[in-house]
Amino acid sequence: MEERIAALLGVVHEEIRLYRDLIEHARHKTALLVRGCTDQILELHKVEETYSIQLRILESEISRLCSEICQALRIPRKEFTLLKLAEGAEPSVAEEIRAQTSLFRTLVAQLSSVNRRNMRLAESSLRYSRGMLDLLAGATGSYQGTGKLRALPAIPATISHQA
Repeated sequence: MEERIAALLGVVHEEIRLYRDLIEHARHKTALLVRGCTDQILELHKVEETYSIQLRILESEISRLCSEICQALRIPRKEFTLLKLAEGAEPSVAEEIRAQTSLFRTLVAQLSSVNRRNMRLAESSLRYSRGMLDLLAGATGSYQGTGKLRALPAIPATISHQA
């Protein structure tokens, strides 16, 4: 059983390392969004696919190890958590499990925060781009996300339609 718990902690450590990398990646993406580097942002999407594959592999391994531990301890899989595992583990292992669980939660919260900021930046950029296109096209209105037509303020055209 101790070998399975050690293997599980090893995978959790690897997942934590990957989440730290993801946070740095997301922060780099923030800088690119601010500067408007679309080509580099598109390249980052390829890197994100690699991270996603690595996360799926780690999650699959965690799931397998948790299932084995559940069977060995006769705990229903639905009731199993790392903190529940810590309750029955020896003190040094229990402390490690609690520390890694806390660190993991913190990292997930940080990544979520950076991703929300990136989403707001991307949405803002999209609204700006739509506005510029509407202005250049001489549009009198545009559709909002709700599906309603939003009238644009009357601005004299600066580009000739006859050119």
